[in-house]
Amino acid sequence: MDKMMIALYLRLSNEDSDKEKSEESNSISAQRVLLTKHTKELMQGQPYSITEFCDDGYSGTDFNRPGVQALIEAAKSGNINMIVVKDFSRFGRDYLEVGRFLEYIFPILQIRFVSVNDGYDSDDKFGTTGGMSVALKNLVYGMYSADLSKKIRTARDTRVRNGEFVGQFAPYGYMKNPENKHELLIDENVAWVVRKIFCMAADGVSHTEIARQLNEAEIPTRYMYHKLKGDNFPDKQPHVRIKIWDNSSVKDIITDETYLGTMFWNRAKCGMDTNKKRVEQPREKWIVVENQHEAIVSKEIFQKANDNIVGLDMSGRTMGKRNLFFICGYCGKGLKLRNKKNNKYYCGSRTQQVKNDCQRINIAQEELEDAVLCQVRGMADMLIEARNNRKKTPKNDRKAVLETTIADSTKEAARWKDTKVRLYEQYKAGTVTREDYISRIEKGRIRLEELEQIKSKAQAELDSMLIVPVKEELPDKELAELSVLESFDKDRLKMLIDKVVVYGEDAIEIVWKVGNPFQVEITA
Repeated sequence: MDKMMIALYLRLSNEDSDKEKSEESNSISAQRVLLTKHTKELMQGQPYSITEFCDDGYSGTDFNRPGVQALIEAAKSGNINMIVVKDFSRFGRDYLEVGRFLEYIFPILQIRFVSVNDGYDSDDKFGTTGGMSVALKNLVYGMYSADLSKKIRTARDTRVRNGEFVGQFAPYGYMKNPENKHELLIDENVAWVVRKIFCMAADGVSHTEIARQLNEAEIPTRYMYHKLKGDNFPDKQPHVRIKIWDNSSVKDIITDETYLGTMFWNRAKCGMDTNKKRVEQPREKWIVVENQHEAIVSKEIFQKANDNIVGLDMSGRTMGKRNLFFICGYCGKGLKLRNKKNNKYYCGSRTQQVKNDCQRINIAQEELEDAVLCQVRGMADMLIEARNNRKKTPKNDRKAVLETTIADSTKEAARWKDTKVRLYEQYKAGTVTREDYISRIEKGRIRLEELEQIKSKAQAELDSMLIVPVKEELPDKELAELSVLESFDKDRLKMLIDKVVVYGEDAIEIVWKVGNPFQVEITA
């Protein structure tokens, strides 16, 4: 007899990890013990193997979790016979999505689903009203999650006002007390770096020069320090390939009152009530607790370091404004424009190390902007020509055939979705056998794939006939004006350009928002 492959799914959210040690019912280890024991009782001596999927520190409000995604992929590939979870909320708190898996996906894949605390076993639910119980429970879970998000924030606000640290990671220069995670202690491994930064700034050294000296001494940035320690610290700038100190990271430290022993909270909100988007809060809404932890620098040093906060480069010139239209081809940061008589675009990282590739970028403003402007005019001319050719060509029979094919494929796919629902209702009512249901569902899946291929092929051919896949394209007037544009107007150029990647005086790459009919690496 073949062994059954049983998948145990374990999940611990950040909310669970914030609970007191006496509330360990949801811990990963406790879930593992519970599920292993229950699986042994279920199998009653039958041969089986166990595989485990785990998400530690992930919310159950959506399914964008590495563990659950790996579980779903394994299930689809036919490598799993049964899934066991502690309760429905461990699998997910989105009741619609959980219901879709329990009522439709897992039955088709012939996967048994067991939720221990809910007393649910899909083997006992076919042909019954078990699904209604599942839907109601998960509806409660969904409502609970929305309310929980607000309650957790309120509880954390209260803890902060009582002087407790509740952040996931301690500020750079500090660490959490191993005996009390709500207390901050000075991390002497990097606190000396913070003091060095403040002392240099207080002595009048520019932020850029401070960054250059830190990089020259090969001192890891905050992100690299956490990475070296093995922490799961988030990369807030994944587009920046080279992680080095820059004037912004230096300024962030110099202006942070945390190093005076003051704790801040609620500087930004991010939760279910903000649609998981970060929303900055005005200072009057911040929670500020003074003397919460030991200060790393004195008030005198802090004030002196902040007296000359105007960012100056190594030569004492005011630093240029960052330009996110032009991007450094080496580190990924936005270029800056030097404010002097002969304006030049440069990468700020060029002065923050003794030698790096970013130093290749030092290109005259007029030279770079003229090169881009020339390419935009050429692209606009080609788009106008392609559009005129389409207007001159009468209604093409092939185009009509392709449009009909796309429309018919879309309609048939929509009809199958309705058929699938009716078929499922018949299956639940017992008028269609399980074997017939699975067979017809599989045939429908294959047909859907065929329709998608037919539709994609027709759409690709239609797009190629149109040459440039633009959203309703630019108006004729806008294109005509771009084709004869005399001066560099970044806002107008953004209608065609996403960004310009600069590698030096002799090479740039234009990333177009429209179809690119020619290679755009050019000589500036």
